[in-house]
Amino acid sequence: MKDMLQKIKGLLIDLDGTIYVGDELIPGAKEFIHKLEELSIPHLFVTNITSRPRREVLDRIREKGLDIKPEQVFTAPFSAASYLRSMGFGRCYFLIRDGLHEDFSDFIATDTDVDAVVVGDMGDRITFPLLNTAFQLLMGGAELITMSRSRYFKGQDGLALDAGSFVALLEHASMKKAVVCGKPSAEFFNMALKQLGCYADEVAMIGDDVEGDVGGAQACGLHGILVQTGKYKKEVMEKSGILPDYIVPSVESLIEFL
Repeated sequence: MKDMLQKIKGLLIDLDGTIYVGDELIPGAKEFIHKLEELSIPHLFVTNITSRPRREVLDRIREKGLDIKPEQVFTAPFSAASYLRSMGFGRCYFLIRDGLHEDFSDFIATDTDVDAVVVGDMGDRITFPLLNTAFQLLMGGAELITMSRSRYFKGQDGLALDAGSFVALLEHASMKKAVVCGKPSAEFFNMALKQLGCYADEVAMIGDDVEGDVGGAQACGLHGILVQTGKYKKEVMEKSGILPDYIVPSVESLIEFL
């Protein structure tokens, strides 16, 4: 591992499940980030968190005692908004939490004559009427955009359904393929690499999701390091068919190799 990391010029690091779970930091995460700063290793925190706007994600990180700059946090909503602008989409039906609308302030939120249905994490606020409205709009010609294909995530109360599960429902019903603007999409990783200022083969992605973090990164030419924290499950990894470059207990295990 040391030989690989010595060739790496930058890191993309997942947040939820990799740096913290719920309100608790992963042991050694603070020391790991401090070491990156001390060695001036370029890094971005890339996340599919869609339950909070970027501002709140940053505030939550800082509340945990981590001094991270706004430009170091790259979120799926940020990527999705960029995609919507590039497509000229102005009217959208959002399946997102109320607080996330500030990341989409450039767009008209409506349930009529929409260009796109945009899906994020709504938690227990997701309902049949909301999903059925989205389905009807898709059948009427709207495009399906999602910020995540993750099936589930690890919360303080255990595993919970993530946005990807509801995206699969909408895809099946409407027979439309969703455009993914978060991990593991190539667009997301390419935008993150551009912001990091590194080529793909110079970067390693560190995360607890074998598909979204490791598999998505490797498909784009990055290295993938899987941590055994957060939602990591050995049986899920083995069934995925994805072979991480390295598997480590946690980010703390990487400190000695930097």
